[in-house]
Amino acid sequence: MHDTPQRESMMKTQQTGIALAVIGSLLFSTKAVFVKLAYLYPVDTVSLLTIRMLTALPVYIFILLMSKKAGFGTLQKRHWAGIVVSAFLGYYSASFLDFWGLQFVDASIERLILFTYPTFIVLILRIFYRELMTRKVLFALLLSYVGLVWVFSPQFGSFSISREFWLGAGAILLCAICYAVYMVISQRLIPRFGTSRYTSIVMILACTFVIFHYLGTMPVNHFFSLDLPVYGYGVAMGILATVLPSYLINFAIQRIGAGKTAIIASVGPISTITLAYLFLGERLVWQQWIGAVFIVWSVTVISLERKKKRRGP
Repeated sequence: MHDTPQRESMMKTQQTGIALAVIGSLLFSTKAVFVKLAYLYPVDTVSLLTIRMLTALPVYIFILLMSKKAGFGTLQKRHWAGIVVSAFLGYYSASFLDFWGLQFVDASIERLILFTYPTFIVLILRIFYRELMTRKVLFALLLSYVGLVWVFSPQFGSFSISREFWLGAGAILLCAICYAVYMVISQRLIPRFGTSRYTSIVMILACTFVIFHYLGTMPVNHFFSLDLPVYGYGVAMGILATVLPSYLINFAIQRIGAGKTAIIASVGPISTITLAYLFLGERLVWQQWIGAVFIVWSVTVISLERKKKRRGP
């Protein structure tokens, strides 16, 4: 009898976590569509990325100022170096590669390539941390890359080879690798900084990198000469596809764990494919649908296996 309130509280926490993970994943999935809509107008990658980051920056600064100040004294130089590397790879380099690649690749294809990042996490942990890989994970890993081949297969024909497509796909694949490295570093630094504070600091640093990139490569007045819809899409990305999901996903991880959150995130590619169909008129051919199923299934299996491993026997 006395366990009932506690059980109800746990169920409510689980339900809240699942809801946060679903909403966060759906919001993240809008990013590629906003980028493609912005590219219908004459805008360069750096300017579009700068609008996104300038929109997000004040929010992250505010949340950092509102967070608890205790705990910085226990941090060492290597922790601060780690967070700088994390910001540079996870939300500066990865974002730039992603935005640049989307000039040449459909939003639905971009999302499928990017969704393979958990497979690179497994490879990084195996190579650098000697974590064992079960047969099931190895099979899922191989199947995910077979899925990528299916996704790319329409480009293999002699009349379909496009240098721009492969440049874009390669950039997004590098983006997935950068994000995987960021996730591995984050798993070790979040306990030191705290979820909210870590997210804020990483994003503030990433925004700063992007702003310096713009100032070093573009004239300042160019920023004010873009078409009005570009600013609208950039602001929407900054709030709807950056700030809100970054916190929603982290709060979901707090409530239901990284494993369940990663599994729920599999709605992301399907959401992007649907939005790309509705707003951009993109359509996957049957080979790419096969690849999509392989990738989503493989990443889900890998996430489940990693969750079991953390839980232990």
